[in-house]
Amino acid sequence: MTGQNPSPSVERIGARTTLQKLLSRFHFGITLFAVALSGLTILLAGVTALRGYADRNMELAAQLGAYGVEPALVFNDPQAVREGLEPLTRIPGIARLRVLNDVGRPVTEWTSPAADPAPLLTRIFFPRPFAVTVQRNGSAIGTIEVWGDSSTLIDYVRLGLLAGLGCLLITAFGTIFLARRFEYELVKPLNEIATVAHDVRLHRRFDKRVQPLGIAELDRLGGDINALLDELQGWQGNMESERALLAHRASHDALTAMPNRDAFDTELAQRIQSAETRGDRFALLFIDADNFKAANDNFGHAAGDSVLVALSACIKDTLRKGDFAARIGGDEFVVIIDPLDGNALPESLAERIHNCVAQPVELPGGGTYRVAVSVGVAVYPDNGINATALLTAADAAMYADKLTHRSRR
Repeated sequence: MTGQNPSPSVERIGARTTLQKLLSRFHFGITLFAVALSGLTILLAGVTALRGYADRNMELAAQLGAYGVEPALVFNDPQAVREGLEPLTRIPGIARLRVLNDVGRPVTEWTSPAADPAPLLTRIFFPRPFAVTVQRNGSAIGTIEVWGDSSTLIDYVRLGLLAGLGCLLITAFGTIFLARRFEYELVKPLNEIATVAHDVRLHRRFDKRVQPLGIAELDRLGGDINALLDELQGWQGNMESERALLAHRASHDALTAMPNRDAFDTELAQRIQSAETRGDRFALLFIDADNFKAANDNFGHAAGDSVLVALSACIKDTLRKGDFAARIGGDEFVVIIDPLDGNALPESLAERIHNCVAQPVELPGGGTYRVAVSVGVAVYPDNGINATALLTAADAAMYADKLTHRSRR
């Protein structure tokens, strides 16, 4: 993706058309069809109305002329006929007048000097003259013919076109507005559902929920999606809890709940790297129970487990906030004292551990047992600059302490 980040309502996503674009095209087609049909209907209705209006005007004009020329035709007086037609020549919209006698011969004829403003309209509305028979006592004595032009129709046509155009514009804008409103009401809830699904798929946001929607079918769909998200969120919580539990079990000793050998190796490597960067010193204590095998042999494994739990509790009690302790073997423990300063001397910590384990341990089957420990100390970087060297030095010091205890005993 380049340029601006597209929103979910972009017109195209890849090669697919969005729902909003599809609805826009559909509504545009409906609007165009509706406006065209309305325009055609208005046009046909207007043409029909104007045609009837024009015919009625010509009929009235012809009848008026027939009354005016009747006496003149009786006496066959052309001058009187022309005078009888004089009122008609002043009526707008009449292009030509002709009076015929009873045998069809022209008596008089008049043509308007004004030019026809719209010959096309004249051909449409006045394709032929309007003729009225002039009668006297029930007998035909002549005929009057009236030709019309577009001079009176042009204003009506112009007004009709403007009114029709206004109606079409109002119809078009109303249809477009309603279509846009429909698109908004439909696309907005769909877009909200799509946004929730997008966040869940990309960001695993199972806490997202579809808000109540105004369309019943979409609201029901949103409710189903929310119910599914509730289940997924519950499964995710259970999986995270199980993963955390498995991770804790993988890095901790099940009996003493202390970190195991893998966790200690990782922690020691990090402490070495951090101390090297800061230029600090820290101490590594290697602790081993001297007579643990006798507890197992004489009192059983349950008693041995109790001794190990008591020993781990003594070690935990001696730790400061930043220190670290782990069980790395059957009866072997390690402690990292970091940072090493005057308030945290390894010898004083070892002495506190000796004093703590000297207290008798209550055994499950009754009775007590006193455990003794040997403690070896190695200091970074005095006794080693890597994990192997430090462990070797601490282990050697622990065995030296164990030999000292044996010689004393």
